[in-house]
Amino acid sequence: MSIALLVVIGIALVAGGVGVTFALASALPQDVLQRAQDNGRYAGLTADDQGGGTGTRATTGARNLGHQTINAI
Repeated sequence: MSIALLVVIGIALVAGGVGVTFALASALPQDVLQRAQDNGRYAGLTADDQGGGTGTRATTGARNLGHQTINAI
């Protein structure tokens, strides 16, 4: 196999992946997209966000136990 054929196959695979991703994203209903926008990974991170929600420390509810030895035996 020549290098040119490998390059063409690689470009075709990337283009196929882009096409499948676009088709999947286009097939999603609008209510699913709206729910993802409201509750997704970047929810509340808009350009006009003045709530101060970014950059704040998230609390997990677990106590800080400091440096303790774990006895696993």
